[in-house]
Amino acid sequence: MLYQKIYITDTERNLTFCGTVSSMNENRGMLSVSLLNVAVYEYSSSNYLYSEAEVSFTRPKGLLLIEEA
Repeated sequence: MLYQKIYITDTERNLTFCGTVSSMNENRGMLSVSLLNVAVYEYSSSNYLYSEAEVSFTRPKGLLLIEEA
């Protein structure tokens, strides 16, 4: 999935991130993600919230939905 554009939805935080994968690693049920050129949306309404050049986070894999953009 490296350098592929994806959507990652954090169901607990009600956020969807759309960006290009810089890195993605799974370790012990935790997913560490770094995205470039990211647009962030409210998941429940799909409303655009903001953009960032880069976003990185580590979350339990079970809370994340990942789709190709």
